[in-house]
Amino acid sequence: MKTFDADRVRSVYSFVQEYIRRNGTAPSLRQIGSGCGISQPRTVSRVLQYLNDQGMVEFEYSGTRKHISVPQAMNKGETIKAYILGTCTCGPPIYAEENIEATVALPTEIFGREEHHILHAKGNSMLNCGIRDGDLMVFRPTDSAQVGDIVIARVNNDEATAKILAMENGRYYLKAANDALDENGERIYKDIFPIGEWDIIGIVDNVIHKLYKGVN
Repeated sequence: MKTFDADRVRSVYSFVQEYIRRNGTAPSLRQIGSGCGISQPRTVSRVLQYLNDQGMVEFEYSGTRKHISVPQAMNKGETIKAYILGTCTCGPPIYAEENIEATVALPTEIFGREEHHILHAKGNSMLNCGIRDGDLMVFRPTDSAQVGDIVIARVNNDEATAKILAMENGRYYLKAANDALDENGERIYKDIFPIGEWDIIGIVDNVIHKLYKGVN
């Protein structure tokens, strides 16, 4: 059986679903290839056949012409496309490599219609805000925020961190949300007072995480 790269399958399916939603008709193989970065129509056709075998798309025929459709059960509700861009620290800042790991569809009923992206949380400095190590932080790209917002900030050129935007004595800083202390009574997760140029790249407005079993 022919196997496909999971990201390519998701990309084709998302493109077809969004195209049909916007235009009311299915895209051509060439349009799918162009939109998904696939140069060979034959490859697009094979991916579509795989999606058909999985029940994610259907083929409709008008004479000898084949049309693509998305089953109603797979096409309920409006969605927006979001990219998972890599890892962002919830501790000391580390470099956030903005490589697209995957493309996902987020329901607008939950996330709204504005552009959103997703970063993996690394560390526990935002634990008191419900963000744990390994969570997916859904953020809205923006270069401005209000005090109290949970922001993705870029400091020291390309180092990204998730913190609460705070102000002290007229100066903005990035506040951690975990008061855990070390053996010396010092805070493990320090607030960050950026030196030099820094900027805000987004506001976190939703978090996706796994449920953990309770401890008896």
